[in-house]
Amino acid sequence: MKIGRYLGDRKILTVVLLISFTLIGLTSMTVINGNSLNTGKNTDKSLNEQGEVNASTPVAVNVLIYGGEGVIPGSVDGIKDCLDYVNSENIDLNVYFNYSTIEEINSQTLSGCDILIMPGGLGITYINNPEINAEDLKNFVKNGNGYVGICAGAYAASKHVDGDYDGWGIAPDINSKPVDYVGSLTISMTSSGENILSLQNFSNFSGQKTRGFLSTGDSVTMYHWNGPAMYKTDGSNDSLAMYASNETGYQNYAAIAADTYGSGRVVLSGPHPELSPTKPEMLASMILWAAKKI
Repeated sequence: MKIGRYLGDRKILTVVLLISFTLIGLTSMTVINGNSLNTGKNTDKSLNEQGEVNASTPVAVNVLIYGGEGVIPGSVDGIKDCLDYVNSENIDLNVYFNYSTIEEINSQTLSGCDILIMPGGLGITYINNPEINAEDLKNFVKNGNGYVGICAGAYAASKHVDGDYDGWGIAPDINSKPVDYVGSLTISMTSSGENILSLQNFSNFSGQKTRGFLSTGDSVTMYHWNGPAMYKTDGSNDSLAMYASNETGYQNYAAIAADTYGSGRVVLSGPHPELSPTKPEMLASMILWAAKKI
């Protein structure tokens, strides 16, 4: 069974995954603000601009996390864990993630959100799920909102998964190659990745640069569960991070990639920033860039 790509028995899958995530040290988290989204704050300005307007009020980012059919429960919990960490530690940013989980994706559930996160799971199940309205999802991004896809969420959003199926195409310039590898691996930051994934380009509300944690060429260890190796449809490998070694069979292919769809921004990650060893700052950077907050 290939997590991220193939449809399997839901009950068996859930048991296996829950046991597996226990073994790698994941814990379930309590949802905060789980039933409501704060849509009253002005989210049209960048963090810097909003900080100049009101230095005492955190910038609200309204995040919707998919938690329906085909998803890995541990991935959803890991995303919440990362957002809770950033909210509590604040990572030198006056930003607060309001998040909610949903099992259906349509224009109504997406209303009022800045960004949708599709966690790890089964990409083909996402594509075939009648509870996910693909046109509403594409319009959500096309109209200027953000999308972050992790593992299965990356497969599903890409234009095509080689040898398998067509994705939603909200990353129209990115194709995915299926990978069969579970375990830790290293990725290497590109200059594009440094610009998007590093906190060194953020400013806090005093106008000072925050600490950076990623630079071009830096190696980062992340957990991987059959996530895609990605490449541009024009054959180039421009990306945010590359697979630094050959555990996947696709060394130097994109491990993390960014694209645009209409007026929206998309970030796709093969590895899991939300699973141990977690990378909450990296996930926060993905969200903030895709949501146009930086």
